[in-house]
Amino acid sequence: MPTIEASRPRPALSRRHLLVLLGAAGAAARIGPAAAAPAVERSVKVAPGLYEIAVSTTTNLVHVASAGTRGGNNAKVLGLDPRTLEVRSTIELGADSVFGLAVNDTTGTLFGTETRGGRLAVFDLRSGAVKARIAQGEGAHVRQVVVDEAGNRAFVSVFGYREKPSAIWVVDTAANAVSAVITEGLEGGISGLAYDPAGDRLFATALEPNEVVEVSLSRRAAVRRFASGGEGAINLAFDAAGGRLFVTNQKSGRLAVLNAASGQPIKMIETGAGALSVTLTPDGALAYVANRGAGTVSVVDARSLTVTANLETGTHPNTVAVDRRSGLAYVTNKARTAPRGSAQPAPEDPNGDTVSLIRL
Repeated sequence: MPTIEASRPRPALSRRHLLVLLGAAGAAARIGPAAAAPAVERSVKVAPGLYEIAVSTTTNLVHVASAGTRGGNNAKVLGLDPRTLEVRSTIELGADSVFGLAVNDTTGTLFGTETRGGRLAVFDLRSGAVKARIAQGEGAHVRQVVVDEAGNRAFVSVFGYREKPSAIWVVDTAANAVSAVITEGLEGGISGLAYDPAGDRLFATALEPNEVVEVSLSRRAAVRRFASGGEGAINLAFDAAGGRLFVTNQKSGRLAVLNAASGQPIKMIETGAGALSVTLTPDGALAYVANRGAGTVSVVDARSLTVTANLETGTHPNTVAVDRRSGLAYVTNKARTAPRGSAQPAPEDPNGDTVSLIRL
């Protein structure tokens, strides 16, 4: 029978060693298990002509704009299950396609830009009924809509082209009417918008001169312009806590991080061809960049300003929305189209017209 050696008494730990061990244990507790790498959990083919996407806490659905097939009069807004991406609700729009989307969960309202019709459509989130269609002038090329939930307002960018100037509509969403039209200082093709409630201002991208424009809502005019950090400034997001702007420059394939107070560049981040849209997580920790040409979504650590992942989501990633409760991110992916001027139908594309779910 093997002998069992009597256990020897351990030497007493010095106070210094005890503090070191406790410190290490505390650090381990703070660090916790290693975070999982970002990954595409699933992609589901949804409907033709997908554009913007928005998450609603009112419906607990992911709402997606589908412009439908060209000439098909089959546009709709779909509500997807946030876990399975199955269709749970449908708002039929016929020929009245919407492209930009935004949600006001305080009032239970969904807003969509009808770019071809020059209107802002207002829907009841619960019933899907059209509450209003708001227009200002004839044939305005409305592009993006962002919402001020606390002030019951919406802001709509109007892209100027040919002889038509760019503009921003300020919409009273209680009255469902345009309360102001801002045009002063908005030359150069205004496209993307970001709202700063504390500063009562908007930031906008000017596509043609590659600039960011600061717009005072009280003065109803642009008050400052500065370089966007690349070519083809198209969309942007405002980080209020850090006082920074994240700007996608589509021609450069670059995300520019700028100091919002000075307009000076902080860092230029190469994300991928056709960097189109940028979305910050509610805590400001991450930025998602949809790279339309590259077919990827870049996950950017907003503190270190480094790309932590480039995820292949679909053919042409368009827009990313983040659920502020779960942290899950959702991406619309457009499909390949037939060559311009071609009479041939668009090729089959299994990775287009899809919505992807990204988990961390």
